[in-house]
Amino acid sequence: MALEFNKTSYLKIYTGEDILFEDIPLYKAILREARSLGLAGGTVIKGIEGYATKVRGVGRAVSTFISGNANFPVIVELVDKKENLEKILPFLEKNATHALVVMGEADYLVTDFMRKSAEGYKDIKNGSPEPSYLRKQKKQQQ
Repeated sequence: MALEFNKTSYLKIYTGEDILFEDIPLYKAILREARSLGLAGGTVIKGIEGYATKVRGVGRAVSTFISGNANFPVIVELVDKKENLEKILPFLEKNATHALVVMGEADYLVTDFMRKSAEGYKDIKNGSPEPSYLRKQKKQQQ
């Protein structure tokens, strides 16, 4: 079988774990907002070191017992169709005051798991009471 690739879009938000939105870390607020908007997926990656043109956190680093300083760099990655990702841009424009937001396109490999899941979702959308992969499993058990 030939490899199949599809297009997707992503947002990367570079910030710090000590940057707050209201009373929670900004990265958690971004994920909460993305989830409420129904975006396909998001990941937070904590860096071990970083720098930017403006120094942040020097002289005010909060020390923690386990990880030392609590102002490490954080990257939030969101992946979905561009039109869906655009829904979160007003939130970021208003609240990501200490962040860099990058949008881009990427190709992703379509795996067998994705194909099987898509078949099942098509059945559900068409009103079938259960996905095709579950029906196949039941037939094999009989």
